[in-house]
Amino acid sequence: MSNAPVQGGGAGAPLSTKIANLVIAVVLIAVAAAAIASTGDFPKTMLAADVGPARFPIIHATVLIVLCLILIANTLRMPTIADDTPPVGVAGYAGVALGILATAACLYAMEYVGYAVATVVYMAALMWLMGQRSPLWNPVIAVVVTAVIYFTFQSALQVPLPVGSLFE
Repeated sequence: MSNAPVQGGGAGAPLSTKIANLVIAVVLIAVAAAAIASTGDFPKTMLAADVGPARFPIIHATVLIVLCLILIANTLRMPTIADDTPPVGVAGYAGVALGILATAACLYAMEYVGYAVATVVYMAALMWLMGQRSPLWNPVIAVVVTAVIYFTFQSALQVPLPVGSLFE
């Protein structure tokens, strides 16, 4: 039995996958366009050779738009195949909703308990929600990743992260 790709560019994708790709691409294009629009009043640099802080969001958003357009083109060119996978169901949508609520709660909690505490709890909970249920590794990975991000922003980039009003 051969695993060689089918002539014509691949086997295709179910209609539900193609719709999901298109929706995600359109949403990300809207987010990128909003980022470009909202960063228009960022301060410009006085140095001719410096790009300045105003250019980075525009560069990243433009790259995101180009990648989304490539995703749209590839999705539209891909043949549609029969979808024999079971529907996601309520449990799948509930997991997505819980993930969104956890993100909002983490952002809200950062104001009070700071970046470190809120992010460790958030990451451990999100890993559990995504199916990684190790009582040992979830907290360890959450602490290590949070520490790496914290020290990268604090030390290397000199970007202060929220300390929280409880610890001030």
